[in-house]
Amino acid sequence: MLTSIPPISNAATWKDTLEVTEDGVAWWTFATPATWPDAITLKLRDQKTDAIVLEGSLSGGDITITADGQAEFIFSATTMNGIEPKTYDVGCLITFDDEVTEVILGSITVLKGL
Repeated sequence: MLTSIPPISNAATWKDTLEVTEDGVAWWTFATPATWPDAITLKLRDQKTDAIVLEGSLSGGDITITADGQAEFIFSATTMNGIEPKTYDVGCLITFDDEVTEVILGSITVLKGL
């Protein structure tokens, strides 16, 4: 489980790739959509209020499957501009057949962009 993510700017697009493997084997095969996760969600939560300030999902189009065991997420600069600069909890859940796995649980710092 990933617990720390490098800082991001609230003035720029936040785009990154999640790579999910176990013992070097990808969790899904890109060419076979039937093997894809049922759901992937990525959230930022305010550490003081517990409010979710950013949420992306596979079903919402913020996250896309891009390769074997890989998914890309992207949040626009406009979306990021609405995020207050400070440290947040970050988590990513992946669901297969009603089994939920938290592959990221940690913190991320949002910096005030220029």
